[in-house]
Amino acid sequence: MKLIISSKEDPASMNILDNLLDDKWNEVEKYLGNPVYKKDDLISVTTKRHHIYENGIDEKVSKELDKEIDQVIFISKHASKAGIDSLTVHPIGNLGKAKYGGEDGKLVSASPHDMTKALRILKSYHSRYKELSDYSVSFEATHHGPYLKTPSFYIEIGSDKDQWKDKKAGALIADTVIDLEEYPIENYPVTVCIGGGHYAPRFTDLALKKKVSIGHMVPGWGLRFLTSKTFSKIIEKTPEAEFLYFDRSSTKGKERRRIKKWIKEKEIGLEVIRSKDLEDL
Repeated sequence: MKLIISSKEDPASMNILDNLLDDKWNEVEKYLGNPVYKKDDLISVTTKRHHIYENGIDEKVSKELDKEIDQVIFISKHASKAGIDSLTVHPIGNLGKAKYGGEDGKLVSASPHDMTKALRILKSYHSRYKELSDYSVSFEATHHGPYLKTPSFYIEIGSDKDQWKDKKAGALIADTVIDLEEYPIENYPVTVCIGGGHYAPRFTDLALKKKVSIGHMVPGWGLRFLTSKTFSKIIEKTPEAEFLYFDRSSTKGKERRRIKKWIKEKEIGLEVIRSKDLEDL
């Protein structure tokens, strides 16, 4: 069962939830005083505080509702000082200090196939909404909490209160989440990505053009946290990882050689690729 988590402290989250719930959802019980809704293989739970601080909520909900949870999708706001209108998707966890939920240096298992599929659906639907033409659609690199044991990802509206309350944006995210169940599973090869900026334009482009599923993404600012040990954790938390893709415009040769050395020494079995090595969609 897939668990969708919203937060009462998050206006974008509640906007998406309002668009998500229709007459096909049934209120089945309560979780910490808030309604729990169910539709087919989806279950929706709302938290009182912001969900980035809800470490272990997957296990808590599973125990409280007696449901087996195999994936978590967080519907959320995205905040940015740049004020860019955006619709984003990203894996979660902290490469360094846990400034915004989660635990220091701990990643959550990525959900490469569904997360990448969500980006593709979002991009496809985005073109149908002329009112949202100013919004960009992209991945974000791995960042923030909470810490969970279940494969998870965030899907968000950015980047300030006007966008968070935009009903069209909320409807677009809601449609994407629902239609993840309708689209066929694309079990393309999974790659870990390293380098680039926070909004991961090269990795976004890769996902939209090539037969690949994207797992954890370490941006340029995250390279300072990369050690042999943390690199192994990134691979461990990207299920089915086969490939490693570098944004070569923002990674130095010595950085790439260091990482390739770890792959060889640990016999990880990860192939370093370029975009030309992948099939077109």
